[in-house]
Amino acid sequence: MGEEGGIDHARMKRFDLYASFPNEGYISSVDLLNNLIATTSTKNVIQIYDVSEKREKLTYSIEDIVINDVKLVKTVLGESGDSTVDCQVNECLFSAYEKNKKCKIYHFDLLQKKVIHVFEFLSEIVDNSFVLHPNTHIFIVALRSKELIVTHVRDRTTIYRTSVNNEQCIASYNKTGIIYAYTVSTNAIYLCSCFGDDYNDEFFANFDVTKITANNNACTHIDFSFDEKKMLVATQNCCIYTLDAYTGDVLYSYSFLYESSSPRASPAVPSYPIYSFDSNYVLSGGRDGNLHVWDVKGNPVCKKKIDNHVLFVKWVYNRVAFVTTSNYLLIWQIPKDN
Repeated sequence: MGEEGGIDHARMKRFDLYASFPNEGYISSVDLLNNLIATTSTKNVIQIYDVSEKREKLTYSIEDIVINDVKLVKTVLGESGDSTVDCQVNECLFSAYEKNKKCKIYHFDLLQKKVIHVFEFLSEIVDNSFVLHPNTHIFIVALRSKELIVTHVRDRTTIYRTSVNNEQCIASYNKTGIIYAYTVSTNAIYLCSCFGDDYNDEFFANFDVTKITANNNACTHIDFSFDEKKMLVATQNCCIYTLDAYTGDVLYSYSFLYESSSPRASPAVPSYPIYSFDSNYVLSGGRDGNLHVWDVKGNPVCKKKIDNHVLFVKWVYNRVAFVTTSNYLLIWQIPKDN
């Protein structure tokens, strides 16, 4: 099967370890941009890795604060619109805990190893609500004070601010960055258009998700498929669903087939599932030390033993998926041949 085709079940079952990087602390967040991967850890260290070269490119320790939610920033935006062009990455954003409260986002120069600016908020940042636009220097963040704020990194200005009815509001952009979604309440998801810095109170879709959020089972994660027809939603009790991105209808659900002998972690272990690049599979960590893979309709395809709890799953555009587990960054590759 060619590079442009989808992944068949046989190839998905055969994907295996491509590279492994140890970390002195527990990995607390991860981000990718083209062939670069960034992680933060509980040792307050930022590490940048090159996937193609299988090596670490940069390590920097941040003093006095606890860092999380790393986001790589494109230093120079390409004019061609070709996402395969290797963009320059000299900067990043990350959130920070100070006095046990996460109220700040740092803009950091990776080459000069210095803080460019600090964005400070009057309330705590909701976990998994901080998202960076894929093509511009704009980020969204939700606060415990029931606010959603859109900020321009370069201009250091607030572009848009709105109230929400949800202390656990989360947000997500679709892959092209022309749509963003957020949980305006525990039972509703708004979809809004955004072009450049044009953000406003108008939403073009309001999805009632009461069926999946009953009994205070709040949404904790949203991911759009690469074909942008589907939305993946995870909830507080580690359930995963695919919604129609046009109607909000629940199309499929995904069940973890745990073995009775499998050791279980605390239910508090988060699950941040993703779609594969061809939008035909769903990948997620489970509470049994496995990476779980389903086809998009919810049929189990395979489980990969990781021997530790899978915290994050990301998809690299060149067909390399990677998983971070406690203090290891593991990069997996799907074979190109049949």
